[in-house]
Amino acid sequence: MSNNTDHPIFSFAIVADTHLTRKESLSFDGNDAAGNKLAAMYNNLVARVNAMNPEFVVHLGDITDPVPVSTEFSASAQVFHKASEVFTMPYYLVPGNHDVGEKIHPALPKINDEVSITKDAIDQYEKHFGRQRYSFEHGGCLFLVINTMLMNSGLEEEQEQWDWLDETLHDNAGKRVFVFAHYPLYLSARDEPDFYDNIDEPARSRLIELLAQYSIEGYYAGHVHNFFYNYLNGMHQFVLPSTGIIRTDYMEFFHTPPTREMGSFDPAKLGFFWVDVYADRHVPYLIRASDEQPYRTHSWNSNGSSVTVDLRIPWCEEVDIPTPWGLEIFERKHVRNDYPLAALWEMGVTDMRIPISDLLNPRVSDRVKQLSALGHRFTVVMFGLPNEARRAALAEHSQGIKKIEVVALFDQWSEFAQSLKALRQGSDFEVYLHAVRPEVEGWTTHHGMHADLTDEVDWVLSQTDLTDAVDGFVFGIRRDMSPIDGYAAVRRCLSGSSYKPLLHVPCVGMYWATSPNDEVAEKNELARVAEATLLARANPNLAIVIDNFVELDRGYCSCWGLVDRLYNPKDGSRVVTTLNTLLPQTLRNLTSQATAGDRVLTAECDDGMALLISPNSCSASSELSDHFPGGIADRQGTLVDLVGGTEMATTLREVIAKRAREETPLPPVLLLLND
Repeated sequence: MSNNTDHPIFSFAIVADTHLTRKESLSFDGNDAAGNKLAAMYNNLVARVNAMNPEFVVHLGDITDPVPVSTEFSASAQVFHKASEVFTMPYYLVPGNHDVGEKIHPALPKINDEVSITKDAIDQYEKHFGRQRYSFEHGGCLFLVINTMLMNSGLEEEQEQWDWLDETLHDNAGKRVFVFAHYPLYLSARDEPDFYDNIDEPARSRLIELLAQYSIEGYYAGHVHNFFYNYLNGMHQFVLPSTGIIRTDYMEFFHTPPTREMGSFDPAKLGFFWVDVYADRHVPYLIRASDEQPYRTHSWNSNGSSVTVDLRIPWCEEVDIPTPWGLEIFERKHVRNDYPLAALWEMGVTDMRIPISDLLNPRVSDRVKQLSALGHRFTVVMFGLPNEARRAALAEHSQGIKKIEVVALFDQWSEFAQSLKALRQGSDFEVYLHAVRPEVEGWTTHHGMHADLTDEVDWVLSQTDLTDAVDGFVFGIRRDMSPIDGYAAVRRCLSGSSYKPLLHVPCVGMYWATSPNDEVAEKNELARVAEATLLARANPNLAIVIDNFVELDRGYCSCWGLVDRLYNPKDGSRVVTTLNTLLPQTLRNLTSQATAGDRVLTAECDDGMALLISPNSCSASSELSDHFPGGIADRQGTLVDLVGGTEMATTLREVIAKRAREETPLPPVLLLLND
């Protein structure tokens, strides 16, 4: 990951699986309504991409829906070209299975004009859309377009493509290379069984081994109509969602009913990719069809410190995906759900909190290693001292582990001291003790120390055997205290010691019932998340954990969540995204003040000030006051709606006055003042 203060040398867009037709009734699922939606969504996409003005656009295949032997193929190709002619930049096309026929598979006919890839189908494609394989260069990078339906076909064209690919890569050795294909190499694991949504063996291994010999930076595929990511041999493999329709068999990923026609037209799952290419890397952004939010960030392009997200909900879950369209189940298809990762990247989150059991699961362990290689850092939590297997897992994943939390009862801490000291001295990660106290109410446990429980804090600081055993302690910031006030109280507790705090800012709990209504609960949660995000940016050496990644809508404890159960962005996600995009890399002198019109957090930066204005949902550390030093209240600035992304020129005084007149809490906003 790298700082995004530098600028890309160029940008391009990628789309996939448009499935356009001449007649709406020939569409993906054979009805007029679907066809109309596909056409409308493609027209909207073209307009949106044009407005963003990339250097070029790539289409990853399944351009139209009728197969090449269909009498409608030619007319549907004309529909696509007519809809695409308004593009103002080059448009590069990749053949898909709907464009040249299906791959050869034991469950499909060997060579059949009605279904499989054939020489005639390839000729039809090249007549209407151009070459099936080719390369082009831009900005010092080489881009390869390949026909993955040919692989394992035995057609003469297959060997011709292998020879061309080998020769082209050899002749361009040392260049940055991107590959565009329709079929993914695989979805979750290199050794997964052959199925409809990957390249079958032996061609899969042959292609992987060939690409591994060269500097392949990215492999982009479509076909599956859903998001997937893998990292192999330094190569990023992405599978893109469709521009217009979702493969609903993958709705099995989610522990909630699908929306919008069995999930087919969930606009948050549709869209395209925008790719920024830098001198030393590239950063792809998922642009959702449903979200007009203007700000983009990515974990690979971190602009500074941010919150750590607690992955309390399974984030790397493998699901048995049933074979689509009622076909016979030849084998189980276990596929990893990568939508949680997409949601984290979209917010620019780099640090995550996971249980140590994740490191003991081979599949999740591999994923942690992949993400660690990309710069992600993990806080690992465990109950009690790690046994031999857990110590081995910590050592094996040491590249990505930033901190560990050892959860224990207070009366266990002294007996843990020597073991923790040995663990700390033999590791690069920091070690924190995390107090747990069972509570009768609700059969829950309240983790962490609390600054107001001074007897506990005094006892901990008096334990000399902990001095060299741990780096610090976990502190919880209760819901009735704002994160910044909580941090100030913790600092006072630890003053005069060398210990560091690790802050937990909980949002999950039995809190909705105590709020007047859901709207108030949501706004208060947004304010808490926004303040934690600002506090993390202003204190890069401070870890701040938030626990409301996914909406919890069942059980005793709940939260509004940054994303919903489908991992689609909610307002919380948009708040974090906007703050991580707009906040300067360095903030200092963070202060808070409660006013008649909400709470104002003020931080200085190199070229001005950043002010977060959010509801007065917690007890304040000072009396209400609308007076600000240095004429800050009357300075003209830019007010940013953290949810919608809209901007307007105004002053702090005007913002406070307007919010004071509101009867219900408003979402947090950001006011930027330039010097």
